[in-house]
Amino acid sequence: MPGFSEPFSSLSHLAGAVLFAALAVPLWKRANGNLLYRRSLMVFSLGSVFLLSISGVYHLLTPGTAGRAVLQRLDHAAIFVLIASSFTPMHVILFRGRARWGVLALIWGLALTAIVVKTVYFSQLPQVLGLAMYLGLGWVGLGTGIALWRKRGFQFVMPILWGGLAYSIGAVLEFTNWPVLVPGVVQWHEVFHIAVLIGLAFHWSFIYSIADGKQSPLADELF
Repeated sequence: MPGFSEPFSSLSHLAGAVLFAALAVPLWKRANGNLLYRRSLMVFSLGSVFLLSISGVYHLLTPGTAGRAVLQRLDHAAIFVLIASSFTPMHVILFRGRARWGVLALIWGLALTAIVVKTVYFSQLPQVLGLAMYLGLGWVGLGTGIALWRKRGFQFVMPILWGGLAYSIGAVLEFTNWPVLVPGVVQWHEVFHIAVLIGLAFHWSFIYSIADGKQSPLADELF
């Protein structure tokens, strides 16, 4: 397609960016005037739209151009931003004290460190190490999930789990260069893009459900 280097990857994430941008304001309104909650929801929604927008534009550009090289690094960095921003409303709304601010400081610190390492050593970093960094930061959320499961039950945390699995399966398929559904059109990278949209949809639905703050926050300790 003229002007689209990877049309499926580009259009799928541009469409996702438009969709989640449209859903952002209704999400923010769920905070019912709680400024802290609303700001945490803004962090999440903006991080989501940022990733999808950067990804959509990056996959639009022709390989070998300077613009694509810059956006490729932004695209990879935006994954860490999305991971950390997804944790933000969960911990702001559902936890308090150290389990809120301590965990968020850890996650955002790790995300910023990963962004620096991935950007500075972009060409030198082995692909498997990059995969481990993404999965490692994302599955820090296992502690969050266990704490919520013990207090709220497994049904409550299922959207977090399914979202994490969707992201993880998509990343592993991307790493293994499989499957090839339609050669040259829909392959492992396109499947990864769909997995990202599925994972984000699960986490968005969970965060929407807690955005009104009716769930009483858990105590200072995560466990």
